[in-house]
Amino acid sequence: MERHNKVILETVRDMLDRGDVRQAVRTVADLHSADTAEVLSGLKITCEVEVLLEMEPRAAARAMFEMDEAHQVEVAQRLGAGELRGLLESMPVDEAVDLLGDIPESRRETVLRLFGREEAEELERLLTYSDDTAGGLMTPEYISVSPEATAEEVIRLLRDVSPEVETIYYVYVTSGEGRLGGVLSLRELILSPPGRCVSEMIRPEVITVPPDTDQEEVAEVISKYDLLAVPVTDDIGRMLGIVTVDDVMDVIGDEVEEDIMRFAGATGLEEEPSGGLFAGLGRRVTWFVLTVAIEMLLVGGILKTYSPVFSKFMVLVFFIPLLVIMGGNIAVQSSTVVGRWLASGLPLQRTAAKAVIGEVIWGVLVGLLTGGLVAALSFLLDLGASVGVVVGLSLALTVIAASLVGCALPIIFRALNRDPGAVSGPLLGTIMDVLSLAIYLGIGTLLM
Repeated sequence: MERHNKVILETVRDMLDRGDVRQAVRTVADLHSADTAEVLSGLKITCEVEVLLEMEPRAAARAMFEMDEAHQVEVAQRLGAGELRGLLESMPVDEAVDLLGDIPESRRETVLRLFGREEAEELERLLTYSDDTAGGLMTPEYISVSPEATAEEVIRLLRDVSPEVETIYYVYVTSGEGRLGGVLSLRELILSPPGRCVSEMIRPEVITVPPDTDQEEVAEVISKYDLLAVPVTDDIGRMLGIVTVDDVMDVIGDEVEEDIMRFAGATGLEEEPSGGLFAGLGRRVTWFVLTVAIEMLLVGGILKTYSPVFSKFMVLVFFIPLLVIMGGNIAVQSSTVVGRWLASGLPLQRTAAKAVIGEVIWGVLVGLLTGGLVAALSFLLDLGASVGVVVGLSLALTVIAASLVGCALPIIFRALNRDPGAVSGPLLGTIMDVLSLAIYLGIGTLLM
């Protein structure tokens, strides 16, 4: 929390301790909604609810919108059904739907019964879409006009409805059945003569997405075509809603966090645990159980097979950590680079060729450099020529193999229509531990 907000938080606490709720409300009302949410979140939940209920409904809704999902639900659970309905009515529809989807079903049904029939039906329809799809992200609040309208009429409409819609930068042209026929930008409207007909300004080529499109793909579409919003349409081209760029920014952050957690083999811990110490154990422990079992079987077998080499040349044992650490690090780096290429949206063959060639060249150069360095240091430390050759050559081959493995796994996953992000650090580490030991002991057996 910023220092300024900390000072305000202490001030608000003092006001609430004195029972001066209205002064506390006036204090937070002058803040940006994100700062208001931060200050309110620092209060006791009972005090936070008390202040929210005294705030102007739209300001309270904006502040609640800025809170994280878990805290939104906690606040919502403390509100009466009527109070929650009032806040939801002041929120953008897509945010209201998200909050409704997070609260218990029985409470959700109670709150929905307090809405008018049409409002309740619309909310229930939006709740049918999965959170991580275009349907779950979209808002039905957009501006649409008929092709017969004039520029002057559309601008007048913008003035009237702008407080109720999420964006006014695009005006969508629809038929009587709601089918999307084209789009107008705000710039085109402003620069057009007042009497000019919409049909003369329309751009019929509109980028759209179906409601079941994954949120990450929606983000890619908006980024690729530099859009401020993308329409969501059904199978016959009828407008269902729009996904705005601010929704996509949240998605990008969530997806990056998810990919990082998955790569670390720590999926299931993205959200605050609600079941105590062992809440995420089942989801997180999978990789570790698998890697321990695989390493014990394979590495143990390798060490047992090559135990005569170790008994004869004990000095080789001390270089094992160097090889396994270097192999794991290089594999993770190469996997990350290739994963970034795969996320660029380029065709798989083109991506694979560029990424693999670059990473293999890089792996060969780094392998030769580090292997040569280790061999030279072995000679300087008087460890013996054979030890220097074995360790240096093994390290060079391990680095090259690691770059190949790091490149290959994400590409294989992509070719199998699996998420390349599922190639986790523990999986790469296990593969490289086994491979680096096999290379090291194989070369040691041949040369010593």
